[in-house]
Amino acid sequence: MKAIVSLVGPQDVTVTAHRPGTDGASVGVRIGGSLIYINDLDTAQAFHAVWRSGIEQGRPLPTRPDPDLARPVWGVSEPVVMMSAADVPPAHARLERTRGRPSCLWITLGRIVFAVHDQLALRSAVVAFRQAERLAATTFLPEPDLSVRYRAEATVQRLLNAPPRAGSDRAPPVAAPAAQSHRGVLRTASERAR
Repeated sequence: MKAIVSLVGPQDVTVTAHRPGTDGASVGVRIGGSLIYINDLDTAQAFHAVWRSGIEQGRPLPTRPDPDLARPVWGVSEPVVMMSAADVPPAHARLERTRGRPSCLWITLGRIVFAVHDQLALRSAVVAFRQAERLAATTFLPEPDLSVRYRAEATVQRLLNAPPRAGSDRAPPVAAPAAQSHRGVLRTASERAR
């Protein structure tokens, strides 16, 4: 399923950090009736890059919005669409030019396609995704340094496999394999303590 969101004129936008500094952190970007939860910095950067590329491609877009392109439909409330995005889903921009009709910039972010009809709509969205990228830089936990993790594992393993004290009547502990996880190392140590 793909949802098409038509953007005409200046958009009502909101960019908010949710649960910053936690494993469940996200940055919410609302443009009109669309809401995108961005769940990592790489996705925020990729989405902003696509909108930035749209600035160059979107030069032929009309400067004035055409309200006829987004008229309300009788008996139907304004539609709302929401998407959660992580791990850099497919995203791209493409300008469509048809003779005798105004140009339209198509921005695809995962399963949401934005049909951008004018410069004001484009600028609103670009500003929102620029804010999202800046906010993402301080919202998400930093990626763990794997070398630090491996050093911590080695330290835990050394401490749990310390040689027996002099005069101890217990057999020396068996060293745990290096590839064992923390849980496996702790289990082995607790089993030896019995």
